Amino acid sequence: MTLGPHEMPFVLDVADSGTVTEHAGFDVYRPKDADGPLPAAVIVPGPVPELVPSRPFRWPLFAGYGRLMASRGVLGVVLDLPYHNVSDAAGLSETMPGIVESVRALDEVDGDRVALWGVSGGALLLGTWFAESPAWLRCLALTYPLLGAPTERLRPGRPLVVTRVGQERPDMQVEVDRFLSHAIASGVAVQVIDVPNGHHGFDVADHTDESRKAVHQAEELVVGYLTRESRVRTP
Repeated sequence: MTLGPHEMPFVLDVADSGTVTEHAGFDVYRPKDADGPLPAAVIVPGPVPELVPSRPFRWPLFAGYGRLMASRGVLGVVLDLPYHNVSDAAGLSETMPGIVESVRALDEVDGDRVALWGVSGGALLLGTWFAESPAWLRCLALTYPLLGAPTERLRPGRPLVVTRVGQERPDMQVEVDRFLSHAIASGVAVQVIDVPNGHHGFDVADHTDESRKAVHQAEELVVGYLTRESRVRTP
């Protein structure tokens, strides 16, 4: 029996040891017994057709990323967006700064230490931060990103963590490679995690040691940027 994307288990077995609080437009995964405001990784899912039985922010995939962040002592914030087709990206991109500001304003969030993590077509919603580098933005992470916006907007100022799969669709791979080439040429600090045998959605589709290692590498980098004392400088 073939599982739907809303049923496929996350590649890592992450213990559900923290707490989850529901807000309008997102869930917050918080470490157990954590004190004080904490850094936050804001996880942005890609588009999903309306007919899929459950919203992506509650899928095992994104709940897994949220719990993974909480297991490392930071908040995992998973967005729930009305994102059903890549054609919705332009309009939703305009709302993203307000959504992120509502996350930063939470009492439990250290608003000076936030990472944005776009998964698949979630990357299309992060264009504002390709061009801007506010001091609170510790890094941008992109996992098997769908990239259609002009990369000329990309400027140095914040680290970039990109997980690239080797079995990507050729047309999508061209865009990822072009984006990375421009990022490096622009002076952006880029960390690339390659998953040579991974497919788009490898973190639920390919339950291998290679996949698990790649997710852990991205986790380590994002958490590292969030917990360092030094601030990202705005150019």
